[in-house]
Amino acid sequence: MLPLMLKELTADTIAGRARAAGEPAWLIERRETAWSFFAQAAPPVWRRTDLSGLDADALSVVPGSVALSVVWDEAMAAQGVVVKPLRQALASHGELIRQYLDAAVPPLEHKFSALRAALWQDGAFVYVPRGVAAEAPIHVRYTLPEGSRTTFPRTLVIVEATAQVTVIEDFVGPDQLAPALAAPVSEIFAGPGSKVRFISVQRWGGGVYHIGGQRLLLDRDADAEWTSIALGGQVQHIEAETTLKGDGSRVNWLGATFASGTQTLLSAPWLRHVGHSAESFMQFKTVVNDTGYSVFDGMIKIERESSSTSTRLEEHALHLSPKARNDSIPGLKIDTNSVIKGGHASTSGDVEEEQLFYMQSRGISKADAKRMIVMGFFNPALDTIPLEELRRELEALIEGKI
Repeated sequence: MLPLMLKELTADTIAGRARAAGEPAWLIERRETAWSFFAQAAPPVWRRTDLSGLDADALSVVPGSVALSVVWDEAMAAQGVVVKPLRQALASHGELIRQYLDAAVPPLEHKFSALRAALWQDGAFVYVPRGVAAEAPIHVRYTLPEGSRTTFPRTLVIVEATAQVTVIEDFVGPDQLAPALAAPVSEIFAGPGSKVRFISVQRWGGGVYHIGGQRLLLDRDADAEWTSIALGGQVQHIEAETTLKGDGSRVNWLGATFASGTQTLLSAPWLRHVGHSAESFMQFKTVVNDTGYSVFDGMIKIERESSSTSTRLEEHALHLSPKARNDSIPGLKIDTNSVIKGGHASTSGDVEEEQLFYMQSRGISKADAKRMIVMGFFNPALDTIPLEELRRELEALIEGKI
């Protein structure tokens, strides 16, 4: 189909194309509601995210376009594991999708969240039934559709009680001659006693504005490992949250961000404690070079109904250039008196000259010493990646930015 300019779209146009694609009535209604909200809402006020280079009137959408690939062990289907494009899953698992879609990331929170809900065209659907251990990683890769300057992918992961899964979400593409918009949504539901490993990698080429929403909901005794890696794009604004809803739930969340050139990469991760005796740990590592700008706007929120909480949030940053900048804004909000431990920390500084001198005295060049320090700095996050080829690709990308 021919591209449609974003400024030409209406609720009727969106609904008409959704009907032509055979979408269910409930989804069409949600799209219309979201578009109406988008058309009327003012842009959100984000002090540290500059969107002035993104001209919404110049953006195009290619209806029906697919820019998705999924690599997984199809033998797991014999155990009841379902992995398929989200649009296809509407036909086979429509009621399940209706129950969970938009249940984690609010579609009407602001103008961009409404845009994502109105215009998503494809994505990945992962379902793991009760008690099943999906041993092999599921690798979902998103790119920009050919001829389009926008993509609105959705990742929906539903893991039932005592099940296990590893999902890798990978955003990748070449440099763009004109600004492009990637606006993804990721929703992960971890059932009672389940184990989930979620790895999200953002490595777009230059010119891409990545504005996304991610949320992981943990039920009773659910255990999660989340790795967030941000290396590419021109501007990133990611609102991410782990909600420890169930008693005894746990999460270990690691991040690695490298902003170089003229990039602005913002991550706003939240740890929200609701259940009793829940445990969480977050540690993000950030490197900035050239005139790159990174923002870590992290928050721990302990709700009134939570008790016996144990949590900690950290961000550590390395500066490789005097013109680079990192803003670290860790926060802690506590609405209960029942906390075992809770805290946050932030450090920021240059690579220590003593480290460089020591390594040079052992015959290592200054450039190699700096490279080794940065790679070691990022190792905790990189070590969680189970696919060797993907890890090598990310290591090469990081080395190219040092």
